[in-house]
Amino acid sequence: MSRRKECTPQQLKELILSNAGRIIAQHGRSGLTARALAEAIHYSPGTIYNVYEDLDALMVDVNYETLGRLQMYCQQKIAILPTDFSRVRGLAYAYADFAHQNLRAWEAVYAPNRKMEHDNAPALPEYYQQRLTDIFLVVETTLIDCLNLSQPAAYSSARLLWACLHGITVLSLNGTLGLVGAEQPYAMIDDLLEQYLARYL
Repeated sequence: MSRRKECTPQQLKELILSNAGRIIAQHGRSGLTARALAEAIHYSPGTIYNVYEDLDALMVDVNYETLGRLQMYCQQKIAILPTDFSRVRGLAYAYADFAHQNLRAWEAVYAPNRKMEHDNAPALPEYYQQRLTDIFLVVETTLIDCLNLSQPAAYSSARLLWACLHGITVLSLNGTLGLVGAEQPYAMIDDLLEQYLARYL
């Protein structure tokens, strides 16, 4: 009971968020239940719903944190690389590395949100959309700095390359990369980058 007296509303929210992330890292999105989370934070399930409307709302914040870690990881990985094609490759590798190292958290970002299955689903919060924009801005800036792309070209290329890279990563993680005649995800990433970006080199 002492913890209830010590926690401020913000501390309680952080407690819920950190433990939700830990549960997902260990058991995946399906392992996050109100009961499991309540046991982890030593509060009743009702306390969770005093902070978050439902688990979908909580997942938005969990995924927001995951995307923040992804952005930081990628930026740190490419910061030491020269501003040429090797930095573009390093950025692509960093995305794949993060997904492999944080499999369940990464999968949770793309797991269906029950609310989003309905036509009148609420839009993602502005702060979440801004984080997505910031991540793509890292890619766009890299393409501009390293390949001298125009801003419009970098904008469209960043999204196309992400879609292709994401597909390679998904196939690699679920063990079906071999079905498309490939064995190593990083070799496939190299082929993708070299073929698509050859015109800019």
